[in-house]
Amino acid sequence: MKTIGAFAVVLLATMLAAQQLVAVQGEIECYEVVQELMPCLGYLQGQEPSPPAGCCDGARALYAAADTREERQQTCVCLKAAYLQYNVRDSAAQALPKACHLGLSVPVTPGIDCSK
Repeated sequence: MKTIGAFAVVLLATMLAAQQLVAVQGEIECYEVVQELMPCLGYLQGQEPSPPAGCCDGARALYAAADTREERQQTCVCLKAAYLQYNVRDSAAQALPKACHLGLSVPVTPGIDCSK
C-alpha cells in the first residue's frame, strides 16, 4: 500500500501541475488516485525498467478525468503526500508521463507547488 501511494503522488502531482487531472464524480479522493496508479508502483520504485500497461492505463484515466482546477490541485496534494511517504525515485516519477504518452510539460518533484 505504501508503494502504491508513492506512485500515485508522483503521477498525480505531475498531472495536477500540468492542470490536466481531475477525479471522477467531481471530488478527488486520495484513495481513488492511489487505486488508479497502483500498477505503477514497481516502476516508480525502480523495480521495473518501464511502466506496465496497467500503469499507463491508470495514468491516462486520471489524465482524461481532469475537469477543474480545484480537482487538479487536490490530485496534486494526494500525489505529493504519497510521494513523500514512499520510496519513489525522482527519475522514474519524472519519466512516467512521457513513458505513458501523456502530454505533460511540468516536471514532477516532491517540492511541486499544488496551488498553481
